[in-house]
Amino acid sequence: MHRRPHVAWTAAELTTKHLRRKACSTPEHSRSYHDTSTIKPVATINGCIDLDAFRSSAWEPALPTRLQGLHQLPAMNNWFTSDSHNGEVSFSDRLRSFANTIVSYELATVSPKGSPLSIPLSACLEHFKEWLEKLVPEDDGRLLCHFVGHLIGYVKAEPLGFLRLDAPLGLIIRASQFNKSRHRSSDCLKQLYIAQSDIRSLPDSLAEDLPVPEIVWQVGRGDIYGSSIWLGLQPTYTPLHRDPNPNLFFQLVGSKAVRLLQPQDGQSIFQAVRRSLGSTGSSRFRGPEMMYGPERDGCK
Repeated sequence: MHRRPHVAWTAAELTTKHLRRKACSTPEHSRSYHDTSTIKPVATINGCIDLDAFRSSAWEPALPTRLQGLHQLPAMNNWFTSDSHNGEVSFSDRLRSFANTIVSYELATVSPKGSPLSIPLSACLEHFKEWLEKLVPEDDGRLLCHFVGHLIGYVKAEPLGFLRLDAPLGLIIRASQFNKSRHRSSDCLKQLYIAQSDIRSLPDSLAEDLPVPEIVWQVGRGDIYGSSIWLGLQPTYTPLHRDPNPNLFFQLVGSKAVRLLQPQDGQSIFQAVRRSLGSTGSSRFRGPEMMYGPERDGCK
């Protein structure tokens, strides 16, 4: 008998400057290597969930499902503020008070194929560092200046396309402020992403703002494989992938276009892209190759 894997749940995410509502992408609107006319739409459940119905329609058959109007996590109100005039979202004073908390980041050092041209990342980081220097004598300004200086050197020496790093929460907070000070979007720091940062590693008072939803505890055996937070500067992008465990993705603020596919449809597209590149591999276990280069562009 197949043993169902543990549950993972994810909380996400912030877009910072020029916040715009996006329509949720559907397979019919996507360019792919698959005949999209055969792709079935993903089911939507509105409001409160009947757990038995959810188990039979989504959990047991392992099918993607969109849950709408379900959650109200404390972080949604405690971590962000919104300007009533322009709807622009910012980090709250509460979150800024934890600026020195270390979290996990991803940073794409090259722009995806087809993206608008912008200044090189190293040049953007130089401008960011100069902006940070004006924040001194603020403690987090000095700390981040030192950190960004090392990051600039690394990006120049190893322009690999994709980095994973641990850094203070204040990095994305200050980067958001920096972007709001830019007059052109091409001068903004982009593709900086708090990604797969374990909620359980946050200070207790922040972790309490992201309580595990009851549906996660109740629908399976009650065990949780992982809990992570994602906060991104727009634009952020995650290519087509298949998570190895069932998971729930909760949107905290802003908007994100999400493309959900039935397992067989996603696998078919993944295999077609890999064949076009002359590569082999599993859609369940993928490394940095999915985040930059030909595979990322092919799976958009």
